[in-house]
Amino acid sequence: MKKYIILGVLLIVFTTVGMNAQNKDSKCKADSSVVTVKYAPEKGDFTTAMVFGRGAYLNGGLVVPSSYSSVSGAAPYANDVDANSNSITNMVGAEGRYYIKDNFAITLNGGAILRNTPYQLAIPAVTDGNGVLIIPAYNAVVADERVDVSVSIGGQWLFKTKNDRLFPYLGFALPFDYARRSQYDPTVTVDNQGNANIVDLGARHVDITAFGIQAIAGVDYYIAKDVFFGFDIKPVSYSYAISVKTPGPGLYNLEADTNTVSFFAQFSFKLGFKF
Repeated sequence: MKKYIILGVLLIVFTTVGMNAQNKDSKCKADSSVVTVKYAPEKGDFTTAMVFGRGAYLNGGLVVPSSYSSVSGAAPYANDVDANSNSITNMVGAEGRYYIKDNFAITLNGGAILRNTPYQLAIPAVTDGNGVLIIPAYNAVVADERVDVSVSIGGQWLFKTKNDRLFPYLGFALPFDYARRSQYDPTVTVDNQGNANIVDLGARHVDITAFGIQAIAGVDYYIAKDVFFGFDIKPVSYSYAISVKTPGPGLYNLEADTNTVSFFAQFSFKLGFKF
């Protein structure tokens, strides 16, 4: 519920700004001494935008090998393409565009999430001679590392229309994705016979690397001179992903790959500013 309230507030703010800007523009046109406002981006302009939609991180199939069972054969899954779970209220990253010509811009968008939990060794319990607990045992902290990176570069051609605020565009993007999950359990237990059981000799991890190419079609609408709403869709998109699972030091890796082609299956909504 909170995300819908936040989005609603943003829409109200931007709409209010746009209405105020339109009123100012009307006054400008009434006064012949004031130059008409130009909304079209020009060579040397830079725009930045918040991007909303389905998450762009490709990390499906990140199954860390277990210490107690077989190595999973799960292949990488392009979860940034989904038939039924797109959401316009989910912020997925940021986009920047630099116009090297009045009608062409180079683009860069993406984001990154990095998490790391260091391991801690277990501490055994302390008891007296009668087995009464004096100091409780402390379990080990399992090391957990998580990395999600999504970066895309490309280019976009801008087209002018009869509406001086509306600018459709066509373009392409070259996405690159990397994801990693790693775990290490430092737990060591000793049974009644004095036999030690070591859970992990080293870290277990899985990596996914993906790249591809996408066609992009979209439109920007300027509600003020330097503020715009945008919408785009990928008419066709291709990605190749490969995962590598490492169950432990000195063991063989398990590799799996996946090819994904989608048509009109990815969209995004933008709130942006021009500088």
